[in-house]
Amino acid sequence: MIRVISYNIHSGRDLFWRNRLVQMARTLLALDADVICLQEVHENSKYGYQAQYLSEQLSYTLVFSPSIALADGFYGNALLTRLPCKESGSILLPAKREKRTLLSATLLLQGREIRVWNTHCSLQAGSRAMQVQRLRSLAAEDLETPLLLFGDFNASNVSFAPDLLDCALEMGKEGMPTLPAFRRRLDYIFASSHWWIKRYSLSPVAWSDHVPVIAELELRPGRPAAPAK
Repeated sequence: MIRVISYNIHSGRDLFWRNRLVQMARTLLALDADVICLQEVHENSKYGYQAQYLSEQLSYTLVFSPSIALADGFYGNALLTRLPCKESGSILLPAKREKRTLLSATLLLQGREIRVWNTHCSLQAGSRAMQVQRLRSLAAEDLETPLLLFGDFNASNVSFAPDLLDCALEMGKEGMPTLPAFRRRLDYIFASSHWWIKRYSLSPVAWSDHVPVIAELELRPGRPAAPAK
């Protein structure tokens, strides 16, 4: 069994722009997930090195995917994990204006390779449609390796069917808003057919404008990863 989280941390601030990074760290520590995917994360002197701080507080491995240059650093997506990370990278997604990236990592779980993707799609509908289509194409390139896709998609009713399952929809909880103030579900966890989806929930904390999205999944039996040469 694996527990995973997707969380847009809103630059470490709540709805009133108060710094809540310490509270976020405590919440994430208590949730005890194996994989945590974060969006709207800063790694710069203006807002702080938030990804680094959270990884240190949790003692997790950090992977950061910069999307936008800001001050003396960047703003983007982050992955925190206690699973071994075999490789990671960043893929630039199509956009008309603001840059968006896909964080991609290969982790090891029970001797098998799994792919973890994390993204934050555009507010602009045209760019968002291109980004979702690009993600759909990338997912279709490898249907053999287990995949988990996390992110704030800035839209309701996003689907990657039939290749990926929506964890909330599979558990009958698609009506639960992840952006509570606007009663919208913008944050998703998608899983390939290699996974049994066991649980789905939200953590009702107000440290960001979004809430943490939590899923528990079990990897279906399959072949272990080949040893590195």
